[in-house]
Amino acid sequence: MKTNPSRDQLQRSLDRRNKHLMISTLEKFEDMFPDLNNGREGGIFKAYIRTAFNDVIRAQRDELIDYEIDYRPLRLTDDNILAMTQTLMSTVQRIEFDFRDEPYVKIYCSGLGNRRVLDAVRAEMGTGIITEEGDMILLEIIGVQSCVDCVLPIMDKYRLHADVRPKYSKWRTEVIERYRR
Repeated sequence: MKTNPSRDQLQRSLDRRNKHLMISTLEKFEDMFPDLNNGREGGIFKAYIRTAFNDVIRAQRDELIDYEIDYRPLRLTDDNILAMTQTLMSTVQRIEFDFRDEPYVKIYCSGLGNRRVLDAVRAEMGTGIITEEGDMILLEIIGVQSCVDCVLPIMDKYRLHADVRPKYSKWRTEVIERYRR
């Protein structure tokens, strides 16, 4: 079965929430009924609660397997800043903003198995080509129009790291200057 980062992430989140709910329920039971907690009836009730929660967890896993969830590499935070998902952050090795004849952006990811992550980034940006370079896979977006239409709107929303921000700002200024020519 193929792995799907979005489905896997959602599954882990749901499992974590259900387990937290189960533990909270059992702790409340123990607090509210300390006499029953040590008795046979209390043990039976706690076993019933654990079984019920585990059944829910298994049912959710089965349902998630039936659905194809699109992986979204970027998401908006509550304060409307664009952020990378954990899956994207763990696979991106570096991002280059530069020029040859045309402006370009290259996003390098580790491992050829992460093509799905870059496919999702390409879909999010609406442009680019994916190639392999040794044991790396990269998404390359080339050209003034592609950079202006697809890269700048997304990157302008993204809170860049301090070491990337000046490179991007300089590159962005040059892209806009070339666009205006």
